[in-house]
Amino acid sequence: MKGIGVDIIDLERLDIHNLNFVKHILSPKEYQIFKKMNSPKRQLEFLGGRFAGKEAYMKACHVGIGAMAFHDIEILNDESGAPYLHDSHAHISISHENKYAIAFVLLEK
Repeated sequence: MKGIGVDIIDLERLDIHNLNFVKHILSPKEYQIFKKMNSPKRQLEFLGGRFAGKEAYMKACHVGIGAMAFHDIEILNDESGAPYLHDSHAHISISHENKYAIAFVLLEK
């Protein structure tokens, strides 16, 4: 194992109406998915999950915030709906509960 990372975020801290912030966090592909979501609640969960996932990934990589741009880290979903990072050595799990999102990342050698 090379690294692990976990992050939790209070969804109430996120502003889905601030498009500069949203685009700072999401990759272009993620932003297209975000725009197609039909409810603000789902958009908030999606943004929060991606935010937590990217923070957890940076922690697993042993780098601080700022060493990587959030929008350069991409988390998409496979056919079954499971999230994945565009890093073949990384595994991610994202969960939502009420007003929180949490993500866990395991980075292998």
